[in-house]
Amino acid sequence: MCEETAPLLDPLTDLSRQAAAYDWAGNGALILDQRYRERQLPLLDDRARASLGPEVGAAEYWPPIRSAVIPIDSGRLAADGGITAFLDDLRRSAVASLVWWPGLALRADRMHATLVGGLGEGSDLPARLAQHIEVMVRGPWIGRFNTGRVYLPVQAADKASATALAQLRTRTGADHRPLLAGYVQLTDDVTGDAYRQLRDIVATHQSRIAVRLPLSELWLMDTMDDLVLRSRLAARIPLGGGRMAEHPPGATGVRGPAARPRPGS
Repeated sequence: MCEETAPLLDPLTDLSRQAAAYDWAGNGALILDQRYRERQLPLLDDRARASLGPEVGAAEYWPPIRSAVIPIDSGRLAADGGITAFLDDLRRSAVASLVWWPGLALRADRMHATLVGGLGEGSDLPARLAQHIEVMVRGPWIGRFNTGRVYLPVQAADKASATALAQLRTRTGADHRPLLAGYVQLTDDVTGDAYRQLRDIVATHQSRIAVRLPLSELWLMDTMDDLVLRSRLAARIPLGGGRMAEHPPGATGVRGPAARPRPGS
């Protein structure tokens, strides 16, 4: 396993090596860090949002940032027994009142893991990739940064998939790092019984969830907030030899192959 593909094939071990996970034993509460409070917490409402544009609200920015991302089929996740059990445990716990539940539906059609962030104009991206790529979505993980966000680590399902993703990162000059898909957002600090229950839920389900997803394409996504609530699917990079599909400049929202309508849009 080479240095570039190792984090893609085993993100949980790589995150552990970096000591990137939240220190559950060393803390008695999960306190939202400043970055999360500034860049994500103000976004946690279900109001209708305008398309991309220079008029920005709280926790939004302009110009938009373009990234190459791995789309995650939220419908496939919702049908998985492990994911269902994780969400059911959250709903039954003292943490339930601190979860932004509308976010699961609002972000269902744009769930992703960022492969290459901050792409500039003229970035060297292929119009298509001949490789077949599959990924595995793993169980819940909370880090030391953006502490209010429950991530699902994403790993390449096999060495060939890891190599293809690593080569794309190398082509764009991006860093090689574990892939994380944001899934659940918390609305406040987690203390007392809720903290202990969240710690146990994460520990219980992290090793139980492994959802294998074959990919048909990668996305180029423009966004102006950290939750991609105001975003645009700029292009699709087909896998297996198809042609890149461009989207018109005025197109808004992100629609994947198994997308669900975004409420309010």
